[in-house]
Amino acid sequence: MDSEDSTPEEVRRATDVCLRLLSARARSRHELLMALERKGFSEPVCEKALAQVEGWGYLDDERFARERAAVLLQRGRYGPRAVQQRLEAHGLSREAAREAVATASGEVEFDAEAAARQVLERRGLLGRKLEPKEAARAGRLLASRGFSSDVIQRVLGDATLEPSVPED
Repeated sequence: MDSEDSTPEEVRRATDVCLRLLSARARSRHELLMALERKGFSEPVCEKALAQVEGWGYLDDERFARERAAVLLQRGRYGPRAVQQRLEAHGLSREAAREAVATASGEVEFDAEAAARQVLERRGLLGRKLEPKEAARAGRLLASRGFSSDVIQRVLGDATLEPSVPED
């Protein structure tokens, strides 16, 4: 049955699906495989189609990860941890996602503190003294956007780290 399923015509149709999806935006191998399986293509057909698209240079998970990480970091809405999670959601391994984020951070000269400040500024939480509830909310916001606790602490400050004023 596999020999019937992997006819040249089926492989061509699956390859056309891949090319159509890739013409809209870059995708990971995992995303294309899931799309082909949803359309009912057999595993051998999927593998042959993906190999063909990969051979033409249209499918490269490393390039996809680097480019996607760079775009997400440049937008300034997410920290490195959130970008890594998004890459993993595209089917990339944790290590590949981590490497892509590290590479992209250097390429775009990503400044985590500046990006965190930008997130807070958009929410009106920057440039003024925050009440404890607001500071906690701002910290949770930055944590949910993938910023490290060190960056959050540097941006929001921490009462225990500020020099104490002697009380009379």
